[in-house]
Amino acid sequence: MASSADHTSEHQNLGTTTADKLFLAFLVLVVVAVTLLGVVNYKEAIKVETSKSNGEAWVAWLTETGTTRFEANTQHPACKGGVKPAADAKPGTPGTWGACLAHIMETTELKDQINPFFNVAPHFVAACDPKDRTLMGAILLEDLMPTPPGSATPFVASQLIDADPIDYKMQLRLSVCDKGGYAIKVAEFEF
Repeated sequence: MASSADHTSEHQNLGTTTADKLFLAFLVLVVVAVTLLGVVNYKEAIKVETSKSNGEAWVAWLTETGTTRFEANTQHPACKGGVKPAADAKPGTPGTWGACLAHIMETTELKDQINPFFNVAPHFVAACDPKDRTLMGAILLEDLMPTPPGSATPFVASQLIDADPIDYKMQLRLSVCDKGGYAIKVAEFEF
């Protein structure tokens, strides 16, 4: 008479089953999917870092120029400080941000920057908005106006627009819009 131990050993399969093969195939698919997601996320992160590098280059240029823009022989006359534009100044009038921006975009190394999300020159925006996917890689430049001493907030931020005068020492904040449309603060600096 055969014992029960002999009976179970006769039906035992020593190779891989169909379920084992399906499980291994599933694991391979998971590894491939995770790898592909990692590659895609890495490429997107590089684009965000390139946008931040663009912003850092703007900060460096504006900070350096800000140290000499009140001198008589400044290298960038369109960005010269102390030149008060008329109250109804047009955006390209000397002494306005528009004239300075046009000078920067025509004559400096900043004109060659590329927004890595769209492969075009970065543009300035009023605010980063997660609902607007066209703002990825855009630059947000704000003028920080101090409030009276004792105020709850030390300054009020407003977008720097083309007609704004730049005849004074300015406190600016530069941010870039990331892939999700959120602002990434790059720096606050004097210009």
